[in-house]
Amino acid sequence: MSQRTDEERVSAVESMFRIRAVESPPDEQGVRTIWHRGLKGAELVSDVDANGRVTRQELLLFEDVLVWGEGGLKTGENAQVTKRPRPSDGITWDDGAQQPRVERVTRALKQYKGSDRFIQHVRDVLGVSDDSAQIDEPITRSARAIREASAVDQATNRQREREAARRRQLGVAGIILGAVLTLGGLVMLWLSMGS
Repeated sequence: MSQRTDEERVSAVESMFRIRAVESPPDEQGVRTIWHRGLKGAELVSDVDANGRVTRQELLLFEDVLVWGEGGLKTGENAQVTKRPRPSDGITWDDGAQQPRVERVTRALKQYKGSDRFIQHVRDVLGVSDDSAQIDEPITRSARAIREASAVDQATNRQREREAARRRQLGVAGIILGAVLTLGGLVMLWLSMGS
């Protein structure tokens, strides 16, 4: 496998963007998964608890894989760069956190200047963040806020559908009334011509 340059790694990190369509809805416990995917060989999968705190992250950067979670930091190697549900599926794990892997990923993340809070969280975990953010602080909306926003969206959509149905009914009533008046006018015209 060819060795990637730091520039390629930085470019891969910069290419990551959030795909909201892949953000899972909260489960019964309020846990959800948020997936970032770069176009150039980087993927980030973040598990978020009901309060909006990141509980686990998996970062795939070409062949290097870092997983942060309850057990600390774990590294591994991705021998085949293929798309799969989680970067850690099909990974050869290292015995411990391999410092060369961590350093390669750290150098790439150090260059990141974007504002994505999930990527910033990985930077915080690796200690390359520009500020001293707390790793266990909420970085996104809580499950309750998401459910409330979803309920508001559904209510708004139902209201729009009712208003659209009302407008259709008024339109049909207007057409019928116009047709009746036109027909009545024609009948009166016909009767007046016949006399």
